Amino acid sequence: MPAPLKVDLSPIEDQALLALTQAKGIPPRTQSRATVLRLSAAGWTVLKIAQYLKWHPQTVRDTIHRWYWGKLDSLWDCSRPGRRRRWHNPNIKSLLQFKISLFSYQLIFILFSYISYIYLMLFLHSHGVSTTYAVKIYRHYLDEALATLTSNPYQLAADIYGIGFLRTDKIAFYLGVVPNSEFRYRAGLIHVLGEAAADGHCYLPQPKLIENVIKLLTTANHAPEKDALADIIKDMALKDDLIREKSSDQTLLCYLPTYFHTEQNLAQLIQSRFCQPVAQDMPRVRAWIERFTKSHKIKLSPQQQLAVEMAAYSRVMILTGGPGCGKTFTTQTIVSLWKAMGKSIALAAPTGRAAQRLSEITQLEAKTIHRLLEFDPKTMGFLRDNQNPLPHTAIVALEASMLDLFLASSLVKAIQYGSQLLLVGDIDQLPSVGPGQILADLINSGHVPVVRLTKVFRQAQQSAIITAAHQINRSQFPTIEPISDNPVSECLWHGGGHHPKHGVKAISEIITDLIPRLGYNRATDVQVLCPMSRGLLGTENLNTVLQQLINPPSPDKAEIIRGGNLLREGDKIIQLTNDYNHELFNGDFGIIKAIDPEEMEVTVQYGKRTVVKTGADLNQIALAWSLTIHQSQGSEYPVVILPIYTQPYMMLSRKQFYTALTCTKQLAIVVGSKKAISKALRSTDGQLRYTRLQKRLESAFLQPTIAI
Repeated sequence: MPAPLKVDLSPIEDQALLALTQAKGIPPRTQSRATVLRLSAAGWTVLKIAQYLKWHPQTVRDTIHRWYWGKLDSLWDCSRPGRRRRWHNPNIKSLLQFKISLFSYQLIFILFSYISYIYLMLFLHSHGVSTTYAVKIYRHYLDEALATLTSNPYQLAADIYGIGFLRTDKIAFYLGVVPNSEFRYRAGLIHVLGEAAADGHCYLPQPKLIENVIKLLTTANHAPEKDALADIIKDMALKDDLIREKSSDQTLLCYLPTYFHTEQNLAQLIQSRFCQPVAQDMPRVRAWIERFTKSHKIKLSPQQQLAVEMAAYSRVMILTGGPGCGKTFTTQTIVSLWKAMGKSIALAAPTGRAAQRLSEITQLEAKTIHRLLEFDPKTMGFLRDNQNPLPHTAIVALEASMLDLFLASSLVKAIQYGSQLLLVGDIDQLPSVGPGQILADLINSGHVPVVRLTKVFRQAQQSAIITAAHQINRSQFPTIEPISDNPVSECLWHGGGHHPKHGVKAISEIITDLIPRLGYNRATDVQVLCPMSRGLLGTENLNTVLQQLINPPSPDKAEIIRGGNLLREGDKIIQLTNDYNHELFNGDFGIIKAIDPEEMEVTVQYGKRTVVKTGADLNQIALAWSLTIHQSQGSEYPVVILPIYTQPYMMLSRKQFYTALTCTKQLAIVVGSKKAISKALRSTDGQLRYTRLQKRLESAFLQPTIAI
């Protein structure tokens, strides 16, 4: 435990320290230490003293700690130039007295800190803060925790991940912060922009931002005024807490600074590094393609031939298309061509499962993009960047529709000048979970070479799943076979009644009866995908239902309850957040192998690796018997069960329907009414994403090329 960070001085000690700060010939460092003690005694906090003296806060803490051990005489002793601190006339008695005194001070420090810690815990608990977050607050602020809470509680939302604005606002209310506090308004603006980013937006128009903030901050007794919020936005822009720019219609667009600069830099990087084509002997390339196809007894379609040729000379290229159109084989051919050219190739994908699939396609090692760029948990950044680029001359990124603004920027930044980049993805699938719509913006800009494969090959045409997916993409009602004991096709439909509770019952019957009879393992082969997480047919409820069906309780299976969720040995789980210490990333799947209820430890098998989760780490995982369609993107499952009802109509879209089917390898079962299916087909596929990457690319390519 740290020592107390408040100095108590007697009048004599204070006068002595004052004299020390004013004396001539005293080293400046010693005079500054004396100033630290006097300011601390006057009630200044460590952070305030550090800012005043431009010191590191830990140096201020160390100075105060040394005061308790050494007291005033040590400062006088150290103040003599050229003299080192030493003991005068040491003897056993004085040494023993010093040790007893030192032990007393240490004991006081421990007791004082422990009391402060307990008081902070009680204070936070009384304001609805869980023990997990209370400990995070203490670890971050230490003895400054209460001072921070009472001066500006909204600082918690900015400094500590997971606290959030809503919980902070509740604490502020109990502390008596007025509803029209400028701190509250500023925190609300940042929170709304953060929530917009979670919905995929890079910015918000100022009128939309103000509208959303008013909804957030309005209470029974207070409603923020538009003009007051506009003034604060203007002030935040002047201080670079926000960045504003005007659109073509003169509307002010509000960015958080990181989003603005990342979007701007990404456009400039793409223009500077990939605008010049690679000098290539195309007759030789075509001759190689002819030899390759003959030796493998295959034939490329005209679109595939164009894609392979374009990959030979394009610095950056996008390969897109739906299921059954040959993206996989075209990618494999391009990689073979690059290998024949002697290029050093790196293969990557946003998720572990997609990387594994890419490795199977090419017979080369593939990594997640995070692992390729060598994420460093100490710096919370990538080791590979423009100063330390990847050593490869050609990079393939699969599932490019999943790339968000920051991951795309980090990838492009780490590619050395002169290298080539192939982005492979289905533009008709859902965009990234994070901010931006990178693949769509690159395609729509018209400045990045694109090959879109549209021909469905004969073998794929025989698949009812692929046929249905393309019908859905054209907003046509899919050809799906009514479910029976002896199905003919691999795309089935179960009416499932009209109420969500009927859907839960239908899914339960399919998993317990039909799935085993068709020869599938319900624990390892089946994945239930939902449009949303809430409601009877949301992932939260279905995970509880499916857990009881697929992995029921047993005397030989240990269990643990964490945050109201039950985890059991044998459960399938998904990683919800990036865990850089264990190199686990959002979307990684695992199986619970062991649980120690006494130690609150859960052992999870992630592929070939075993990771022990404890304490707050357990908040990073959730049951994965049922997933949202967004969570499933980039993965493939033998069997997919997809409930579609009118209950989650706000989340239902054609893109979701299409994406869910494209995740299916062998059997798809749609559960729900025809009315709900028709509504999904008529949907506009979600809201417009606020992003200006396309505009920035168009502007960047009008400027002269400057190497970055």
